[in-house]
Amino acid sequence: MLRSLLIAVACLSAGFIAQAPAAPMESLSTPSKPGAGAALLLAQAGQTGKPPLRKLRGAYVVSLSFSPLFLAVDKGYFQAENIDMEIQVVQSAADVVAFLGVGQMDIAFGNISDTFFNAINRKVDIKIVGGMSYTPKEIGILSPTPIFARKALFDSGAVKSMADFKGRKIALNARGGIVEFQVSQSLRRIGMSIKDVEIETLPFPDMPIALTKGAVDGAIMPEPIATSARERGIGVVIDPNPAPGIVVTTVMFGKNLLADAEAPLANAVLRALRRASNELQSPEAIMSRENIPIWAKYTKLPTETVAKTKPYVFARDLALDVDNLLEQQKFLAESGRISAQFPAERVIDSRFVIRMR
Repeated sequence: MLRSLLIAVACLSAGFIAQAPAAPMESLSTPSKPGAGAALLLAQAGQTGKPPLRKLRGAYVVSLSFSPLFLAVDKGYFQAENIDMEIQVVQSAADVVAFLGVGQMDIAFGNISDTFFNAINRKVDIKIVGGMSYTPKEIGILSPTPIFARKALFDSGAVKSMADFKGRKIALNARGGIVEFQVSQSLRRIGMSIKDVEIETLPFPDMPIALTKGAVDGAIMPEPIATSARERGIGVVIDPNPAPGIVVTTVMFGKNLLADAEAPLANAVLRALRRASNELQSPEAIMSRENIPIWAKYTKLPTETVAKTKPYVFARDLALDVDNLLEQQKFLAESGRISAQFPAERVIDSRFVIRMR
């Protein structure tokens, strides 16, 4: 069942002009011939007599918001923790929530969604264990997730601001997730709501094509797709930073890693990710000459395109803004996407979460 779902999702994304992963889905895991850094880490592991690698399965969306994950895989930080991390592309982390709960997947890297909270309501064994990426805090700065208008509409003067989207189609990758929250926050500032626009759900890689063909009037797209759209003149940025300073993506553990007996393994996963995140604490570090080829490798975009992208903010030690997490939950409840709200203790695992101060 899991393989069928993942292959189907990959097929939906195959039309992106920058060549997103094609079906059958490509799995990225511990390289059979790791780079020099990873090879050194593996050699060191062998010298200390560590046990064989534990294989774990994770799911992510093609987005630079997961750069710490890409760095940890590519530089061998998981291998150093005796972990073989296989990561697979999905349209949204919501697609794998059920698989986390039954132990068919171990980790999901993605945004907070109605699917997640509804799973908590059904007592599915899933928890958030860290915050991975955030939007910049400054209003007006170009963020990694801007809202675009179709260029023809902007050029004609039909859409010059968010207010002009009233009654028009805006593309999201999924309902009830972070992108809907961002669009709603942008509309809220001008006295509108998500109900004032028509929502179309599309995989992120398909959004540039939909804008080009006039299938949608606007879209919210993450990096590196956002830069590709700007470079090709497909869309014009209408709101550069729809929701400043919010948690965009998180690390979620399922049944397997939440088991008490697996706490050492769970902490090993987080050590590798925190190590990577802590290396990405400035735009200069994120977009270094060494890192850009890594981002290109995992997003399937040319290095010259990736070099022009706007970086996310990565929390030191994967610290989680719990207040913003609960704010997003409140939005989902008020919009009717979830039937109940929960205290933080129901949605995070306090054994692992480092709270943002």
